[in-house]
Amino acid sequence: MPVAEFIDEQAAGLQRHLGRFDFRSRWFGVGRSLICFAELTVILFTPPKALLTPVLTISDGARCGGVRAASAYCLVGGTSHAEYARWLLVAILLLAASGYRPRWTAIPQLWAIYSIAVSISVPDGGESVSMVISLLMLPILLTDDRTWHWQPAETPLRPTVHAIAFAAFWAIRVELAYIYLDTAISKFGVADWANGTAEYYFLRDNMFGVSTPWAGIFLPLSKNALIVVGMTWGALVVELLIAACVLGSDRWRKVGLVLDVLLHGTIILTMGLWSFALVMIGTSTVAALPMRKAPTEKAPTEKAPAEKANDTGGPKRAGAAAPVGAT
Repeated sequence: MPVAEFIDEQAAGLQRHLGRFDFRSRWFGVGRSLICFAELTVILFTPPKALLTPVLTISDGARCGGVRAASAYCLVGGTSHAEYARWLLVAILLLAASGYRPRWTAIPQLWAIYSIAVSISVPDGGESVSMVISLLMLPILLTDDRTWHWQPAETPLRPTVHAIAFAAFWAIRVELAYIYLDTAISKFGVADWANGTAEYYFLRDNMFGVSTPWAGIFLPLSKNALIVVGMTWGALVVELLIAACVLGSDRWRKVGLVLDVLLHGTIILTMGLWSFALVMIGTSTVAALPMRKAPTEKAPTEKAPAEKANDTGGPKRAGAAAPVGAT
């Protein structure tokens, strides 16, 4: 196949995909709100003293070295004014989670999540993921002119911003697939995961172990060798399946979302980690955004022949008498 013909074929295929892509739907709104709500729970239910506590070589207070100085905790004056930063971030995340004016709340959302991720003493994977996904969502949100991100799209996107949003959507899917693929593969190098006993120890961990009322169910079950191996290796298989589904068609992305909810729902029941689980489910919801026909410019309607005739002689009232002398 000649190179020019191949390029034309690929361009036509991309154009067809663009015609079926419009992020402005409730799927995107739900996913974004879940991510904001997850970070909201971190600062709303945890006092600044606990988030900024000294750990090992980390000094007491917000980390403000280098680019971290742009964090809200640092801009308000450090640890002594951390409560002000806390409520500022709560207000921003509440507004972003509500879905109001996505275009204008996109950058404040990214700044708020960045402030949490780089300043608190012990950020978990959820803070890092939400920061990266919020950055990747930024080109999409800046093209969103809706009043609420719950509303359906009514106006077409300009071709340039349409293509940018489509590229950002694919970047989110690739990033999410990489996270799950890397997580699953890296665990094969850990002895407890490789031999299938990791879940036995996780369930009994002093900090993240299962608590009541689920302890009475999961602890006895985990004493069975087949069950604990199934739980351990099953988690790895599910992570690999999610990574594959995220890059697939609409149907497979929805399958990936269901697997993601099951995986992190189980983690919530056994280990907690609410904010991390909600971030991952929210990101999977954004990635599962189904393709649908995007709004297009409406072509001007063609006038009927009678209307065209009337246009040349001015308006004609129904039932008007014929001009004098007409036969």
